[in-house]
Amino acid sequence: MLIPSPLRYGQGGSLLVTYSLMAANVAVYLLLLLGGDPAYATLAQSGDAVFSGAYWQVFTAMFVHFDLLHIGFNMYALYYFGRLNEVGYTRGQYLAIYLGAGLLGNVVSLFFLPGDVLTGGASGAIFGLIGSYVAKNRSGVSMALALVYAGFIFLASSGPGVNIYAHLFGIVGGFALGLLFTRMQGAE
Repeated sequence: MLIPSPLRYGQGGSLLVTYSLMAANVAVYLLLLLGGDPAYATLAQSGDAVFSGAYWQVFTAMFVHFDLLHIGFNMYALYYFGRLNEVGYTRGQYLAIYLGAGLLGNVVSLFFLPGDVLTGGASGAIFGLIGSYVAKNRSGVSMALALVYAGFIFLASSGPGVNIYAHLFGIVGGFALGLLFTRMQGAE
């Protein structure tokens, strides 16, 4: 099968976590539209703010989007890779992968980006879902498709203002957590 279907394995067709994450992202985006620059300064991530005590930003930045195209593209990717992960992992594992990969990407980027750069977006966490999908489905076709998707998303989302470190370390974190959870499921 060239395009992976989430219903061919796993625990069924429920997308509760995926839809909940999408709703949280949209809710934060609407809040940011209403709150403007002060809301972005509070919720988006900047190294200067985090190292001055705004530690919550490494978490909240995963839900911050800067424009309609940004959130639209990320929500499409979250829906696509989220549904593939939601049926392959338990809800707790899936949420741990999403949040763990996003947090890893955001924390690592603190040490590579200038402190005054404001970052945000779900893409580090979404790259984590790509990594965990590859860890779960280590067939040549699945890996090749996931890597093609990741490469496309990586190229399409690279450029000024993009936190490339969140993407890179998100996929690494997602792959590591996916491998851990896949091995745990195999041992049961």
